[in-house]
Amino acid sequence: MWNKVRELKSFGLNNSQISRELCLYRGTVARYLSMSESDYLSSNSYRRTYSHKLDSYESYIHAELDAHPYLSSSQIHDHLKEHFPSLPLVNAKTVYNYVLHVRQKYDLPKNPEHEYRPYEKQAETPFGGFAQVDFGERYMSTSSGGHLKVYFFAMVLSRCRHKFLYFSLTPFTTALAVYAHELAFEFYGGMPEKILYDQDKVLLHQENLGDLLLTHGFRKFVGEIGFETVFCRKSDPESKGKIENVVKFVKYNFLRGRCFSDIDTLNQEALGWLDRTGNGCVHATTKLVPSEVFKEEKHYLKPYNGTPTPPKVEMKAYYVRKDNTINYKGNYYTLPTGTYQGHNTLAYVHLNDTQVHLFDKQTGKTLAVHPLCLEKGKLVRNSSHSRDNTASMQSLEDKVKNSLGAGSLIDEYLDKLHRHKSRYYRDNLTFINRHLLAFSIEIMHKAFSFCLEKGIYNANILIDVARSLQKQSGEKPDEPVITSQSHAIRTYDMVPEKTDINVFNTIFQ
Repeated sequence: MWNKVRELKSFGLNNSQISRELCLYRGTVARYLSMSESDYLSSNSYRRTYSHKLDSYESYIHAELDAHPYLSSSQIHDHLKEHFPSLPLVNAKTVYNYVLHVRQKYDLPKNPEHEYRPYEKQAETPFGGFAQVDFGERYMSTSSGGHLKVYFFAMVLSRCRHKFLYFSLTPFTTALAVYAHELAFEFYGGMPEKILYDQDKVLLHQENLGDLLLTHGFRKFVGEIGFETVFCRKSDPESKGKIENVVKFVKYNFLRGRCFSDIDTLNQEALGWLDRTGNGCVHATTKLVPSEVFKEEKHYLKPYNGTPTPPKVEMKAYYVRKDNTINYKGNYYTLPTGTYQGHNTLAYVHLNDTQVHLFDKQTGKTLAVHPLCLEKGKLVRNSSHSRDNTASMQSLEDKVKNSLGAGSLIDEYLDKLHRHKSRYYRDNLTFINRHLLAFSIEIMHKAFSFCLEKGIYNANILIDVARSLQKQSGEKPDEPVITSQSHAIRTYDMVPEKTDINVFNTIFQ
């Protein structure tokens, strides 16, 4: 930079022009121009050394990382606050950077508490021995400018890496998964001895410590066709890496950038892509073309003599009512509060044996599972779909009192709040509990005292007063406590609360 400044000066630029060109302060430009090269090399500007806010804790952090190298920076931060009450207020990123500095200085890499999982390159499976199956989903753009979610079934023969795909507009049920299997067997002209699966709910009802309990429809299909099912352990996708790579390949090679027109066209395009790319190009691991190796493997497959038959009952989309229910076969089935997002809100309904499965139309995620009601006009409710009434008034009061400490001030305010807002007392207590952690006990006591003196019995205003007092005292507000909601509230659906003008007249008297 020193050389660049002098070079631009030699071109005839003044200090302001050099400042704008190099984004330097004019004072810095003037200082550089006034220094000779030897002066600059011996100055602090050339060789800077910075101190760190946590330098005084270096020995402690070094000892902690030396004894437990797997500790994270957040754990180190917590240990520092626990053992050093006078620890200065520092950002979590500052602690992270300093822990990284100590690791590099003393060569203390972050190793996990337990040893890494050992891996071993497996020999290729025999021809016709294994296949792997998995499901995937991805949003596609449409010609109208919107987005649509598609679901797909993928199968790959483990030896030759020959792939098959089937796309659907609805989430896969047991019946649809069985149909996709039969399409795959027809595509291959046979089936392997064993098929490896993840523990998907449409296929496996329960692992039962190794005694696998398949869903009724899939168990019947496997018994009729005659192949062996093998299920991975829970949360172990690496044991079926071939199909995991296929799912990723489909998402980022075939689907990305493709425009959706209709589901039949998409399935035809998928078969064309398999011929050209998925099965027609040299495989990165085997260095062979899957379609060429498949010509040999197909002779080892077990014969398939069935005929793929589409499921008789496809999932239908039902409109979600304002009260977050759907009307199905004369009965009302509840959905989580907040599911209704306008008059065009839809949910998929699928009847599986004696259970009604409800799926989100946009994401395909399960919203609810209800027992099928054989009567008419009944409300089938899941207790978790309504407002949380499990917490009693007393328990909510106790949370406030335990957090702020027992005292006549809190008791008197809550008693008057109950008398003035009896119908909304639970909501007010819930609101107070939700925001308590954002303020110190002293601030909250002052806020309660102020509202009690002014006769203000509203949790919303109480918290606003606490925020104002916190700002006046110079306290740094904590992160707001946000309760999770199943659906975000749209701003154009909001109705702002209105406060009586007399409340403000009372405050400012």
